[in-house]
Parts: sequence; structure tokens; C-alpha cells
Amino acid sequence: EGVRVLQTKLRAQRVRPHLHGNDGPRESERPLDEDEAPGESVYPGTGNWDVPGLLRRLIAVNTLTREVFETDPWLFTAVESTDYRRRMAAGRAIFKRPGRRFTDWIATHPDMEGDPAKISEPHDVRRLRKTSKTTRVAALGGSLSDLAGDDHHIEVFRGHYAHGTTAHVLAGRAVNRAQRGVFNKIKPGKPVLVTEGAEAMLAEPETAAELGISPEQGKALQHGELDMGVVNCRDPHDSPHTPKGRLCHVAPAMCMICPNAIVFTSQLPRLLMLDDHITHMRKVLAPPVWQATWAVQAAALKEVFAECAERLPEARQQIEEGKFRLDLPLGMRTEYDR
Repeated sequence: EGVRVLQTKLRAQRVRPHLHGNDGPRESERPLDEDEAPGESVYPGTGNWDVPGLLRRLIAVNTLTREVFETDPWLFTAVESTDYRRRMAAGRAIFKRPGRRFTDWIATHPDMEGDPAKISEPHDVRRLRKTSKTTRVAALGGSLSDLAGDDHHIEVFRGHYAHGTTAHVLAGRAVNRAQRGVFNKIKPGKPVLVTEGAEAMLAEPETAAELGISPEQGKALQHGELDMGVVNCRDPHDSPHTPKGRLCHVAPAMCMICPNAIVFTSQLPRLLMLDDHITHMRKVLAPPVWQATWAVQAAALKEVFAECAERLPEARQQIEEGKFRLDLPLGMRTEYDR
């Protein structure tokens, strides 16, 4: 009791059946209209966007054409000039005829300066759909499920629309916005180098205050409780790279560009080994990749080494004697070293 519409979407490889039910009396109960034979049925529909509703609206659009011009009741009509532009006539709209294609419509609609519109070819009206989709992305943003809307599955939107130029630009903006959020949290400064003499007094209030830490943190630093693998950290749960209260997940990769870092002179051998690793990766990685991944850390290491250049030969000797080893997390090697 209604109309069943079967939609076959070839690219999406989906078949969607829709039953537009009739809310009126059942066919067997409905009285026949005048001149209506048994078995014939008229389905008026119930909405504006179902199949009957769309047909009614299309017929309503062409009502004036049918009233003014004598023409057959075509569903798609076109009013054009005939007899060398001496009169207007209506007829069936055949969109493939010369002058009726999308290219011809573009030619008759110049830009604001009166010049022909600069639209790349080939002109295909179906491209307007993709344009409207990417414009929707620009206006709304949100998740893929929101952007796909009611007329697409998420995978269809991802495969046929999400690769549009506008979507790529917005994705770049989202990445830049996230990066700015991280960089804005990072306080200006550099790792603090603590000598052996100062290291022995970290638990004292005066020395701890100069470093911006509490005596309890100073005692934890002395006992190695805040050792992050390469250098020490004032508070691993207050990292500029991680939400407050969570353990820093980027150590030791980002320690050298973190203001929380505290370097003991006893850690110089491991810093030299990290510098050797970064130098090796410069030979392995493409220059743009190395520059984006390791350049800032390499510059920070050089600043630390410049402050304690006289201690570097001894630290290098300890490395050669096998007293130290550099342990980098597996995730750091897989994410940074390829």
C-alpha cells in the first residue's frame, strides 16, 4: 500500500529499498473515483521530499509554463525564443541540445567584472555536488559522520569527497591549530645544567627555589626518581606536551626542548650518545624529515655542550669504556627513525 523505490548506487555498491507507505485508506477499502477502473490506484504521498512530493513540486514549478504556452504536459519544460527571437515557445527540455548544456550556461553568466567565469574544464554539472560537499566541510567542520550527512555513508564520503582540495586545506588548518596549542603551552627556556656541587644541595630550600622546584622534588632528583632516560624532569605529570595530571608520553624524545628538563653532569655521556644517534639519523633520513624531527633537539644539545665543553672528553671516555648505554623506547625508534 504505497510506492517502493529501489535505489542502486554503483560506486558505493549499495542497494537501498525504500517503502513510501500510504497513510490513507487501504486500496481495498478506498471508494473508486469516477472513471476509475478496479485495480488502478493513485498514491498521493505524504511528504514534500518523498517521490510523490518531489513530483508534485516539479509540476507546480512548471504550472505557469503550461498556463501561458500551449504545450504537452512534459515534466521538464523549457521556454526559449523561436522564429529568430521573435516569439517565445515552450517544449520538452532536452539538455543535450546546443545552447542548453552546462558550458553554455556558464558562458551566459560572467563574473562581477563582466568577464567570462574562469571555471576549469571539463564542465560537468555533477561537479557542483562535490563542490557543495566540500563547501559544507568548510562551513560545518565536525566528524565524518556529520559531514557525510543523510545522503552518504561515511566510507562513500571518505572515498569520493574527503580528498577534495577544500577538505585538505581544512585538515591542514586542524593540524596547525593543534600544533599551535602544543607550542603555546611550552614555556620559553631551555634545560638547566646542574653541576655536581649544586646536585648535592638540591634538597636544600635555597637551592631548590633557584631551580623553581620544591625541596621534595630536589630530593627525588637526587635519588634518580625523576630520571626520564636521558635527563631529569621537574615534574613528569606537568608536561607542556601532555594534559596536566598525565604522565609525559614524549620523553625522552622531547626532553631537550622542554623547560622542565634538568641535566646533571653525570648524564653527559648519555646526551653525547643521543647526539651521536641524531647525527646518524641525519645520514639515514631525508633532509626535510630530519629537519622536522631532530633539528631542534640537536640545537638544544649543542647549547648544553657549549656550557660544559671541558667535561665532554671525560664523558666520551666513559662511553668508550662501556660504562653507559643509550636506551630509547621502541615506539621512539619506530616513529622517529624512519
